[in-house]
Amino acid sequence: MSDPEISGDREPLQSGCGDSRTGITVPGEDFFPEGVAVAPDGSFYIGSFQTGAIARARPGADAAEPFIAGRSNFYVAGVTVDTRRRTLWACVSDDDLLPEQAAYLHGYDLRTGALTAKYVLPGVDGFCNDVILDDRGNVYATDAAANTVVRLRSGGTKLETWSNDPLFQPGPGPITLNGIVFDRRRHRLLVVKSDSGDLLSVPIRSDGSAGAARIIPVDPPLQFPDGIEMADDDTLIIGEHRAGNVVSVTIDGARGRREVLRSGLAQPTTSALYRGSAWVVISQLRAPDGHPTLPFRLERIPLPSRR
Repeated sequence: MSDPEISGDREPLQSGCGDSRTGITVPGEDFFPEGVAVAPDGSFYIGSFQTGAIARARPGADAAEPFIAGRSNFYVAGVTVDTRRRTLWACVSDDDLLPEQAAYLHGYDLRTGALTAKYVLPGVDGFCNDVILDDRGNVYATDAAANTVVRLRSGGTKLETWSNDPLFQPGPGPITLNGIVFDRRRHRLLVVKSDSGDLLSVPIRSDGSAGAARIIPVDPPLQFPDGIEMADDDTLIIGEHRAGNVVSVTIDGARGRREVLRSGLAQPTTSALYRGSAWVVISQLRAPDGHPTLPFRLERIPLPSRR
């Protein structure tokens, strides 16, 4: 993802530094986590797709605590840490606003949880799905209802449609654009489409505008990809929600090679990378009869070292 001095979400692949935790538990019987981000100090922020609450696990803690209170008809999806602005960015939706546009990008103070910024998505309908920053402090989010990538310019005052590339249009399923990540080395965004399994590359031109998207073929194909993270310049870590997998995708030139790191998980959505491990959200969003196995948790998956 972007520079740690800006977002804090990308951590070089290093050893676990003696971290013996196998995961982090998340409080609440109806939390159903969806998004997660980690700050450089090791604080984890986890958003609830069911209640709109955000929990925080302090550095080294194996249990998260309530941080931002939830409420009815509200959800939080993707989140990302912006250390330079001391802000936690979150994709949210407020169903109390329907039929008006209910999708927003919120900014919360990293220390207090106070709401400090609120930007409505462009258009009449939206689904803010995931959020990331580039190395210039611009904020991007995927809109899975409008099939666009939106942008908040660094220092800007509103969200704008950054790319509505034809490759973003719906395929066989209802959820299109999902995870998004900034590829610093190639100065581009990588996004996935959950319905088709496509991995897309979108160049960021020198003037900041979006170039034409292209598909990066992945072998074997991705299965309902959700959140994506960059472990290094050529390796992505992706949650395959419905398939129950966490996979790595190694990009070699114009193609990607997929490898399953862990299978049999209860609807993993995304992960935060910290000290050589992927801390994976076990969402349980499809729990039988809506009855999840408690407590909710992040599961730690050590990543293979790459030399």
